[in-house]
Amino acid sequence: MPIAFDTTGFQQHDQTTWFNPGNGDQVSLNYFDLVPDLPASLDDMPKLRHDLAVTIGEIGCLIEAHLVRLGDVPALFQVVKVPIPNQPTGQAFLGSFTVPRANSSAVLKLQAVERGTTGVREAVLLPEIGFDNWVMPHPYAPELEGRLPFHAGDDPRFDAQFADHPLSRVRAWAHHTVRTARVDPRFAALPPFHPAGQAPSPDSADAPAQDSAGAPTPPQGFPAHAAPEHAAHAAPEPSAPQAAHAAPEPPAPQAAHAAPEPSAVPPGPAVGSTLTTVVPGLPIGGYLPLWINDECTFWRMTEPGAVLDKLALGALARAPLNDHRFRDLVALDEASSTIMLLNRYRSEDGGIASGVAELTRVTGREAHEALTTDTLLEAFRWVGRVSVAAAQRGECVVVEPGTHDADLTEPYVLMAVQEHEGRQVSIVQTAPAPPADAPMWNGMASLNGPATRESIEAGGLLTMYAMNAWGEHPLRLCLTFGPIPPLARP
Repeated sequence: MPIAFDTTGFQQHDQTTWFNPGNGDQVSLNYFDLVPDLPASLDDMPKLRHDLAVTIGEIGCLIEAHLVRLGDVPALFQVVKVPIPNQPTGQAFLGSFTVPRANSSAVLKLQAVERGTTGVREAVLLPEIGFDNWVMPHPYAPELEGRLPFHAGDDPRFDAQFADHPLSRVRAWAHHTVRTARVDPRFAALPPFHPAGQAPSPDSADAPAQDSAGAPTPPQGFPAHAAPEHAAHAAPEPSAPQAAHAAPEPPAPQAAHAAPEPSAVPPGPAVGSTLTTVVPGLPIGGYLPLWINDECTFWRMTEPGAVLDKLALGALARAPLNDHRFRDLVALDEASSTIMLLNRYRSEDGGIASGVAELTRVTGREAHEALTTDTLLEAFRWVGRVSVAAAQRGECVVVEPGTHDADLTEPYVLMAVQEHEGRQVSIVQTAPAPPADAPMWNGMASLNGPATRESIEAGGLLTMYAMNAWGEHPLRLCLTFGPIPPLARP
């Protein structure tokens, strides 16, 4: 391979791949016997950054791109974030060095994936930075509205505070690699890359950069090059050609263990059973509160995924509180400890389809003991995702005590997306206004910002912080849906 680099801490998986057994990070090194598909040369960084940001915006977000040098050879360094495929939450971060030559290239890449509780970096930094300052125009393409937003929490100044976050690990690996990696002289001697029809610039990136005294200058964003500490392997002859390197592919997360065997189908209500319609509360830590009239009861879910696949997504039957406020409704059979998840709309044959989920009734103490920082964070991130689904249906979501009925009454948090001056705006309102020291709220009763998936989901965390000031237990909260009312903007 044309690049020699330090593999300390990694175990080799095959000829081109290494894994870190401690955190699951993966390094790959590939040679491409094809003309590079970069949209501009390395000596035209403004165009290169702009076009890469637009292209990568279709799958995620380009966080940064720099011209660096591996040894004495110019390379493009990129940091990209993408959603984890087939998962509702979490992101993967990819850092890559591309060394382009006229008719070939080498790419050294690290991918680091969020595992366990995701979004902790964002949850901590949002109160410090502020909701209005979180999402920013992309610095390389201000007009871009990509799949993932460019936001302040990805700034490298926060990496030390979150040293084990995958983005921080990508940058730490890059800093070490840019100091220690070397390129095979035979590969470096190949003609440099220039896009078709573009003549080489007199200030081509292949010429060593120098300061006014004639000394080479370090690349932007990285410390000055040091002598290599040790290389992992010598650079052998280039391997067989592989596919061209377009925008980084989202990684497939590695399974930590084999998937559990599917559980048996719950028995469901027996013929002649008496079903009671009940209103579900917020699912937290695998437990689901069910409101039976005015009594809040607590149940452990056997398969939480079967419930969360339908709950609060507009798919279930609803109970009206008044003409414009509705809550999800399920049918409880206490004899078999199951709930029927009745669809909101009839099927083509005129029937009402339903799913069945098995539960175990527990004491309030057991359900309350399941509340931890992690389970609360995940529960209110789920509320944020529910808000995204509601916005797609043109509805608002209200988080409020389950004892509320009829009209909107304090305390509550209302989340909605509205059009304002030709743009979609995500709005979160609460009453009463949280105290001045409540994280994120800064004493205000309403927050808004450009409507992106991330800003809408942030409403879940805003709800959690507002709720802490109410003195209302989270297991006694419910979700209410309805048309979007006129909302105040600060």
